[in-house]
Amino acid sequence: MSGSLAVERPADADILARYGPLLQRLTRATGVDPRWSALVDEAGEVWSRPGFDTVLSQGRLSFTPFDYQLATMQTVLRRMRGRAILADEVGLGKTIEAGLVLSELRMRGLADRALVIAPAGLVEQWREELERKFALPTTVAARGDWDTGEDRPVVLASLAAARRDPLKAAVVGQRWDLVIVDEAHRLRTPTSASGKLARALQTRYLLLLTATPVENRLQDLYELVNLVAPGLLGTAAEFRRAHGGAQAGVEELRNVAALRSRTREIMVRHRRSEVAVMLPQRLAETVLVTPSEEERMLYADITARIRHEARTVGAAQRLTLRSLTRLAGSSPAAVAPTLSKVGWADLATRARAIQRPRKTDELLARLRSHLARDEKVLVFTAFRHTLEALTKELAEAGVPAVCYHGSLSRREKDAVVTAFRGDMPVLLSTESAGEGRNLQFCHVMINMDLPWNPMQIEQRLGRLHRVGQDHDVLLANLVSRGTIEEQILRVLESKINMFELVVGELDMILGRITDDFDFETSVFTAYVTAEDDAAFAASLDDLGAEIARARGDYLRSRGAIDQLVGED
Repeated sequence: MSGSLAVERPADADILARYGPLLQRLTRATGVDPRWSALVDEAGEVWSRPGFDTVLSQGRLSFTPFDYQLATMQTVLRRMRGRAILADEVGLGKTIEAGLVLSELRMRGLADRALVIAPAGLVEQWREELERKFALPTTVAARGDWDTGEDRPVVLASLAAARRDPLKAAVVGQRWDLVIVDEAHRLRTPTSASGKLARALQTRYLLLLTATPVENRLQDLYELVNLVAPGLLGTAAEFRRAHGGAQAGVEELRNVAALRSRTREIMVRHRRSEVAVMLPQRLAETVLVTPSEEERMLYADITARIRHEARTVGAAQRLTLRSLTRLAGSSPAAVAPTLSKVGWADLATRARAIQRPRKTDELLARLRSHLARDEKVLVFTAFRHTLEALTKELAEAGVPAVCYHGSLSRREKDAVVTAFRGDMPVLLSTESAGEGRNLQFCHVMINMDLPWNPMQIEQRLGRLHRVGQDHDVLLANLVSRGTIEEQILRVLESKINMFELVVGELDMILGRITDDFDFETSVFTAYVTAEDDAAFAASLDDLGAEIARARGDYLRSRGAIDQLVGED
């Protein structure tokens, strides 16, 4: 069907392959056309299954869904016939709702061929959710093929890979029973690579997940709805005549009630104010640590040399200098090896001479305090050298800890998390644990260094602060005075109250600045081009004001979505 994800039915070849031997015997005995017999058998098998008001997959789940999530699953399957837009506000568990739909369809033999497309950073999270919570096998499609086996794994693919050949040709050439697309607002533009991929897929059932089915243009909503239910809103021309022009904004909408009535046929939206799901508080604390004189002078000399070099080198060398700046904000142990590699041997020698930075003393004091209250603690650092130095310091101090990093095998990572869930009180981790691991059994987190990308900060915190957390989440950011990280935190806290945002809202805010906006690049550019620290602080204030404007736009958009979609 042009302009939409086509609805596919089982081909005759599929039926014959499934029932081949039986049909041959049936044909010889009765002379009945095997295709008719197969269709009767298929219908009988479906009719004999319980209706969707019965949750068949309940016994396979490792968690208890909320009532509204179960209600969403049943609404999608019973009223929307498996094709829907899940548009809950961020943080309410659209992934859980989609997983429930997938599980119920698979239990009935209706979703043997299932595909999940998500942004690259969410693929591993989907894998963990489906395997751990729903007991569903998965396989990740990286190129033009993927692992297929008797357990019929759910195929996971990143949107970036799926919209390019050879993977695009492979997924477009397959007939799917169910396709799930996360962050589906990326499909709105039909002429984009993502939009073209969506419109070329063939699937019987379809779930689009997005908290922002419409942002600025009414046409965005039309395009998403037309993917799921072609013709529901009429032709594009009919939609424009009824509700607003092609470039019309939400504020220009006409016939609101009529549009809401139509969107309710294929869209589910819950707001936090409507459901009895209250996440605990985030209690964030910025701990400014005064460095020793040796640390302060080393940091000042490193950053001064970086500023000087960055004004004359090319793009590749600038990336190295940016990395060096972040390493300097983490620990002397982290920055020393890279100082040697870039030929700054004098600074490398000074970094190695600092045996124990002041932030480590602060960490040990806090760990002892939390452990005395039987509280588990997750400690994050971005860098392996800092992780190794902390591991040594904690061992010498007699503080039990396990380490989690990207070089561990999947089995080793599972063992580390199991140990942390059990008797081990401290988990030292790199960013790896910020991607896909759910650690709600812990509610205390300490950042030994601060990522310059706010989304990474959010990912770290999201391991603890999510549905299922029973305690207020305690977060301490250890930051050395006089560093770039101190200025970044000042802006994020003062301009957008970052640590008061709900999980997922930050992404919505930053995505509104420009299509190619990169916070980390903006910070480094401001730093190396500023004449002095005062000028750098002023530049960051301007950046913060831009982010604050984006937050205002997001809040207005969220209100507009509530006006256009969901329940009254």
